[in-house]
Amino acid sequence: MPVGSYAFRTGVSAFFEMATEDAVAALPRHLQPIEVRHQRSVLSVTAFLFDESEVGPYTELMLSVVVPPMVGSWLHHAKAGFYPFLAATSSEEARRRREERFHFPYLDEDIDAQFIETGDRLTVRAWVGGDPLLDLSVTQYSWESTTHVLQGFMMNGEERLRTTLQISGEYTMHENERGSINLYPHPLIKDVFRNEMPSSPFREHWFKNGREVFHSLEAF
Repeated sequence: MPVGSYAFRTGVSAFFEMATEDAVAALPRHLQPIEVRHQRSVLSVTAFLFDESEVGPYTELMLSVVVPPMVGSWLHHAKAGFYPFLAATSSEEARRRREERFHFPYLDEDIDAQFIETGDRLTVRAWVGGDPLLDLSVTQYSWESTTHVLQGFMMNGEERLRTTLQISGEYTMHENERGSINLYPHPLIKDVFRNEMPSSPFREHWFKNGREVFHSLEAF
């Protein structure tokens, strides 16, 4: 059953290699990261500009470790699983509702974010308390309309939870490594990435004019 629906104007999702040592440290013990090669796991960085929600427009940023999806009771099998270890929004009310509903680990303070589209490139810049957090850029390939089925994992105390989500809209994806990321030495993330991380994503996604739909939480 859908429990949350959010329309977005634009959004990005980029996959980067990260040290498996860092990925394991960010995960609860019952989850394991997916490795793209020996000792290299996957970091997902997503940012969405929501223009329609129960609390109005806001931006959201999530950093997640990619984990294997699980077979659930829902009819569709998820392409990938995500465990967010850092989530942030520009809206206190959106943060409160999403945290209560999905138990994602949101920052207590608002972020500022800019979505800058120039030609075939979208750049997202995020700040916390006036200090830069990250700059993320993705580039376009061919556009199509599609729906992705994913799983999100979270913890509520000792309770293990998951949700199935759908992201539908106009979409472009490629693996041409034309995008980039700059992670600033902000206290929120500097201790997460203790090992070197490449500055280009190995997979880039850019979404437009779509909707993110979350389904009911399941304990497992």
